[in-house]
Amino acid sequence: MSGAAGPPDRPPVRPRRVELAIALFVTVLWGSVVFEVDGLLSVVLDRDPIGAAVSPYYGILALVLAAVLLWVVLAGTARSPTPWFGTLAAAVGVYLALVASALPVGLVLVGQQAGSPFVIAAALLAALAVFATWVVMRRWGPSE
Repeated sequence: MSGAAGPPDRPPVRPRRVELAIALFVTVLWGSVVFEVDGLLSVVLDRDPIGAAVSPYYGILALVLAAVLLWVVLAGTARSPTPWFGTLAAAVGVYLALVASALPVGLVLVGQQAGSPFVIAAALLAALAVFATWVVMRRWGPSE
């Protein structure tokens, strides 16, 4: 059979995106560390993380919003040649997400959140998470 067709063309197989799973685990770890640090800061500073009278779900929703942003930055930074843009993007993004999430409540809460040590600590921990993940992925991460 001279006109026999060969095996059907298959689409190229994409490599497994291990970075997405690692980013998810690091994001969950970041969230738990933020809760712990906020608790310690609350005891040391003798103040509540959120000063205004808001729903008990406000803080959780704000942190989930920041966590989604951090996950996206972590997943994108895993294969980048340098961690600096991702580190800065995580710190600024988490800070802005936590401050901007106060907008529906009111400008007073936005002002409180902008200078809150709890928000600043969450942003610094996000930057540390991106940098540490990048270093670990470079040293022991999956190769292409």
